[in-house]
Amino acid sequence: MKKTSDKVEEVRTILDTILGLSQTINDLVENGIELFFEYPSADKGKKWQAKRLANKLLALATATISTTEKAQNQIELVAEKLIKDGE
Repeated sequence: MKKTSDKVEEVRTILDTILGLSQTINDLVENGIELFFEYPSADKGKKWQAKRLANKLLALATATISTTEKAQNQIELVAEKLIKDGE
């Protein structure tokens, strides 16, 4: 069975990966948001859907980043406690 410190490190790696992916999605949507807001269509419904999609993608990326950062902070607190308690 793996030591707790190894498990904590694995979780850190996973969270770092999720954070990186979320930040990449956020950057891609932010950089290309004009594509959504200036969707090349005369159909107002399609333009509205594209704009709504952009806003939802940004909200999703932002929420994922925030949640991942909170989880990372919790992992750090647990790791510090384990080290302090001497595992």
